[in-house]
Amino acid sequence: MFESLDVPVFHDADVVIAEAGPAGIGAAIASAMQGRKTVLLEQTGSAGGMSTNSLIPIILHQGDGKRVVVGNICHSIVRDACAEMGIHEVHPLWQPVDTEALKRVCDRRLLEAGVKVFYMIRIADAIRRGNRIEALLVATSSGLQKVTGRVFVDCTGDGSVAAFAGVPFDKGDGDGNTMSPTLCAQYTNVDMARYREAKARGRSDRAIWMEMAEKGVSPVAEFHFPGFWEYSEKSGRANVGHLYGTDTLDDEQLTRAYIEGRKLALVYHNFYREHVPGFENSELSQTAALMGVRESRRIRGDYQLSGEDYRRRASFPDEIGRFNYPIDIHSSGDVARQKEVEKELAATMYKWGENYGVPYRALVAQEVENLLVGGRCISCDREAQSSIRVIPGCFLTGQAAGAAAAMSAAGNGAVRSVDVEKLRAFLRDELEVYLP
Repeated sequence: MFESLDVPVFHDADVVIAEAGPAGIGAAIASAMQGRKTVLLEQTGSAGGMSTNSLIPIILHQGDGKRVVVGNICHSIVRDACAEMGIHEVHPLWQPVDTEALKRVCDRRLLEAGVKVFYMIRIADAIRRGNRIEALLVATSSGLQKVTGRVFVDCTGDGSVAAFAGVPFDKGDGDGNTMSPTLCAQYTNVDMARYREAKARGRSDRAIWMEMAEKGVSPVAEFHFPGFWEYSEKSGRANVGHLYGTDTLDDEQLTRAYIEGRKLALVYHNFYREHVPGFENSELSQTAALMGVRESRRIRGDYQLSGEDYRRRASFPDEIGRFNYPIDIHSSGDVARQKEVEKELAATMYKWGENYGVPYRALVAQEVENLLVGGRCISCDREAQSSIRVIPGCFLTGQAAGAAAAMSAAGNGAVRSVDVEKLRAFLRDELEVYLP
């Protein structure tokens, strides 16, 4: 963290948003909709984050079984991407999406909203003076420069901007162990008809793997197998192969995880080819360009959303949306925990129509006046994080942070002075967020 740094100004905006994952996309569009000069900085070559560059197979829980709860930014982006695939009815709970279609739709929606997007820009640090961030230090193709602004929104997933600015944070369990990441993979030339027929007979990829694992003959000792999802007649993506014992905030461990993840992808593909009907002639076409990180930092904000809030279906006077994905804490490596993950997910799943509130205060970082946070790194405990971390949850918190940032940028830039009722009205009326 710097108080000042004599480097060139790369760009200036009212609202500066770090990273273009689902949270960043939602934040940028919500900010630009209010006429604020909005810049979105992304470290990769496309928007979408986990939903595109990590090859996450499905968009989970846009709705609660009775209604769409996350609003029209997420839902319309998914709907438009599905339309490009020839799918005209979006499943609100489990929707596979072609990542290339999703990339194109995200580009178009951001540009139509008037967002200034920069790809291949990596955030290196924050420049803070007193209790305000003045700029982000960024690595560009021309060297280190800075992006200045009035209000900043951290949608990095890792809470990097907040941490760089000195905001306190928590990480993982009581010992700092985090959920293990996965490097997802894409398979092509799959005979989907044979695969579906085998699933209908109870011989799904998951069933076959778990049977082998219990007998001790699976290719690797793994007792949590999320599985494979199709998105065309010949192609699909696999969310398999936890990289146990990886701290993704440790550069050496993260590098090792990418290397091991690519090896593991081949191991799993060989399993599919040898044991799963329909995959005999399949090809491993690619592994993800971006690690599928489930957990790293959780910033400390003005309120910490908790597992207890989840269980009591909490409501808050300042809530910016409601969500309903269950508690889903993946193992850090312990085999006993691996076997319990899906049981806990089933046990904590809501009935249709049930949901919990997310308060604005959970997006407001401690110690900094002009910083909001969206995505998996908002202020919450580990149980709540394991629910809100999925793609629609990130859209939900990101768009609220972006909308609030635009409102505060129109005034004194202090995010705690935002008129919460005005914010809620914008989210409900303009973004169609479910706010009863």
